[in-house]
Amino acid sequence: MCISATLSRGLGNLICKNNFQLFAQRFYVLVCAEVHLMGEEMKRIAVLSVLAFALSGCVGNPDFDLRVKDSEYGSAVFRVASIMANVKCELWEAANSVQELPSFRNDTDLKPRDSDRPEPGREFNLQNIFSAVAYVGEMSITLDATEKAGTTPSANFFGWGSEAHPLSVTAEASLSEVGHRESTTYHSVDFERLVKGNDVPAALPPRAPCRTGTELSGPLKIREILQAGLVASDMNDLSVWPGNVSNPGAKGSGVEDKYSAGQIHAVIDFTTVSSVSGGPTWSLRHFEGPGKGLLSASRVAKHQLIFTFIPICIREKHQRITTTATLPYEYKPKLPRGAPRWANYLPPCGTASAAENKAVALGRAHNVNILERSRELRILQ
Repeated sequence: MCISATLSRGLGNLICKNNFQLFAQRFYVLVCAEVHLMGEEMKRIAVLSVLAFALSGCVGNPDFDLRVKDSEYGSAVFRVASIMANVKCELWEAANSVQELPSFRNDTDLKPRDSDRPEPGREFNLQNIFSAVAYVGEMSITLDATEKAGTTPSANFFGWGSEAHPLSVTAEASLSEVGHRESTTYHSVDFERLVKGNDVPAALPPRAPCRTGTELSGPLKIREILQAGLVASDMNDLSVWPGNVSNPGAKGSGVEDKYSAGQIHAVIDFTTVSSVSGGPTWSLRHFEGPGKGLLSASRVAKHQLIFTFIPICIREKHQRITTTATLPYEYKPKLPRGAPRWANYLPPCGTASAAENKAVALGRAHNVNILERSRELRILQ
């Protein structure tokens, strides 16, 4: 005897308390009529089909991470915490790197620009550059998870009609549901907190190893990104000078508000795609189905880090020895080897112009990151 429509209607509620039970009920009623005609085997097919439709409504608010579970805080808290700790760890290691970098001429033969060795403390490395040039910026962390469940059963009824006029009927139904969740947090970054100096109290260095997890909690290679950006800035001999230096007759702030020299921008993301599908196929005298599309489920998780860092001023370690009206400035001790040509146009930190530069740079870094997020969304559409 065929399972009642009431049982079919309650199946969805029992499994995941969603709104697909009505759809499952109607589908079952249609199949149930054929069950009475074709026997016991069809009962199994009908039950499986109704079960598939009910399960397709089980998509809820997806977890950001399936591997990190905590009954009190949930997966999002520990995933974000592990990413924040790993990013700080890599930033600290990168900003304090003493690996010497090459200073090339801006020519395709990539010959060294200076053959002599710099005096101690002026070597071209990240620690020396960031102890001389203050950078600020913003980073954003996005956690994105999409889950989809569905069913696409098919049935092929054949062997009907007469020998002269055979008849076969193929039927297919489809139902799917998608659950999506996204979270983005924005965080300012001050490199004066990463490289010790007298300007700003430094952050505590990491005590545990970096890159102990996976995805954004694993190797990010931030040091390579910063090294590449500074080598490119050192090579660039085509730069427009800040402010009104290139256009001394201009009024106002010149190119300062949109000045991009030295800006380092990067996007790091990891996308994990998992899916499963399947179902039985029965081949009977007059029927074949429901096929491998009976049950399907997929999950796409994307974790993304975007950052933009911008130089704003020369740190207290280097004292300006020229007047405010003289550009480029001269600093003592001299800026380290590899300091870009525009660095001597930056004001000393602690001045009013440096404070203005910081406010402008933080706003510009945020705008750049927002534009990057908008570009990502357009690509996904």
